[in-house]
Amino acid sequence: MSRTTVFWVLSTTIAVSLFTSAAEPHAGQAPGETTTATAAVVKTPWGEPDLQGIWANQTLTPLERPEAFAGRKELSPEDIAQLEQVAAETVLVRRDRRDGRPETDLARAYNDFWNDRGILIKATKQPSLVIDPPDGRIPSFTAQALTKYSEWAKSTGRVGAAATLVGPRLVPGAESPEGIIDGLAGGDDGRGVRSSNPEDRGHSERCLSWGLPKLPNSGYGYNANFQIVQSPGYVTILYEMGWETRVIPVDPNREHRPQNVRLWLGDSIGRWEGNTLVVDTTNFSPKRHFMGSFETLHLVERFTRADENTLEYQFTVDDPATWEKPWTLSVPISKLEAEVPQIFEYSCHEGNYGMTSLLQGTRALERAKELQ
Repeated sequence: MSRTTVFWVLSTTIAVSLFTSAAEPHAGQAPGETTTATAAVVKTPWGEPDLQGIWANQTLTPLERPEAFAGRKELSPEDIAQLEQVAAETVLVRRDRRDGRPETDLARAYNDFWNDRGILIKATKQPSLVIDPPDGRIPSFTAQALTKYSEWAKSTGRVGAAATLVGPRLVPGAESPEGIIDGLAGGDDGRGVRSSNPEDRGHSERCLSWGLPKLPNSGYGYNANFQIVQSPGYVTILYEMGWETRVIPVDPNREHRPQNVRLWLGDSIGRWEGNTLVVDTTNFSPKRHFMGSFETLHLVERFTRADENTLEYQFTVDDPATWEKPWTLSVPISKLEAEVPQIFEYSCHEGNYGMTSLLQGTRALERAKELQ
């Protein structure tokens, strides 16, 4: 592709908050390992590790380790400075660009006014968020996954980059891969999504669900915060992006719901392993997917309080129907309450006027084309 390696890294990042050096995991550490053995553990009044607080999840650390960082366990200060400089010149201002095809501008959706330019949008020493496999790369898709996604895309009217699992389209806000063109022909918008009916649009666009995993937000995103509240026997997580709340029972003896019960956020069960909260989630809905994984997705999350202002978060994605082997992300997160003492409302509901306007705009484009 024509982009530089660094720009490619930044355009395909998934992001978390600034991670203090005292709590950074090594890129090669195994899933489940933490670096907080000596950290003081704060307890709740009923004796469990205290994970409560408002946390932010933004950085410029790349999701996968780029070729330029192959074999590296951590980045140098010069590497980090370069990532942040290129981001300031490209990714963090991409929404206000007016270059290229009109469809490309449309696909950017929001201008730069909406983007979070907070102090936490920085890179970490990690060469990638993926820590397993050790090369920092997500395993290859299975042939079964490619076929299933293609069939789903066809049934839901996806075209162009939205109809393929190949390339950075999997990352919100990323450009289409070179050679895959989206367009407005036939009522498709710049994101390659049909606009004939509300059901054609994505579940998040329709204000139904943002789903899980709640991947770290990008360095050019917004609403990247979440709040954890604990009570005896439960951990509750409120996400600022998408209004959703997870109420997770913490009970090692609890069993998952029957397989015929499918939920937007899956069925989560928590347990304590020492000072780490482990959350096992299955029973995802087949109506949506996570990077090509539908109802067969199995997610294991691990939350560990590293210190007063740092939360270590790992999640392992396990779906033999989608990837050739499981893979794990290490996502350290920073406390935000000093800057933002509350979670703000994400005002979105199914049937709002935004969806009506979107469909009306598509009908107008179709009529204009007929008159040409």
